[in-house]
Order: sequence, then structure tokens, then C-alpha cells
Amino acid sequence: MATVVLNVKIDEALKERLRHYAEVNNENLSTATEKLLLLAFDAAEEAGVSEDDVDSQHTEEDVTPFTPKEIKALRKLLKKKK
Repeated sequence: MATVVLNVKIDEALKERLRHYAEVNNENLSTATEKLLLLAFDAAEEAGVSEDDVDSQHTEEDVTPFTPKEIKALRKLLKKKK
């Protein structure tokens, strides 16, 4: 496996968490980052989440019709706009 350099910009607090994780596990920052990225990819694959799972275009919302009181209030607001 070839090793490459990856430059990323992350939140300072996240970097500190990563640095702490590496220190606790006696790893350098690079090794800890690679390990956690691999774990994240494995978890995503195991979860079986696909693009279709998060697509909400074909879902229906439970819509309740406006009450007469709400319709009256809407009409009143629309008249004020004119």
C-alpha cells in the first residue's frame, strides 16, 4: 500500500480530540487519523446506508387541513399585504 499525504482543514477542537486519542493509544497523529477513518468507513458499510435510504423525495407528510379559524387568520394576513 502506497502512503500519500492528505491535507485537511478541521475544527481546532476536533484536532485536539484526535491528538488526545492518539496520545492515549500511543499512536502518532497520522496513524490515529488513518485508523479512525477506516473505522468510520467500516461502520458506514455495516450500517448499509445508501443514497436511497436517505432520499426523502418519495415520502408523504401527514398533512392536516387548516381549521376555519386558521383560514380566517390567513385571509386577514393576505388582505393586509395588499
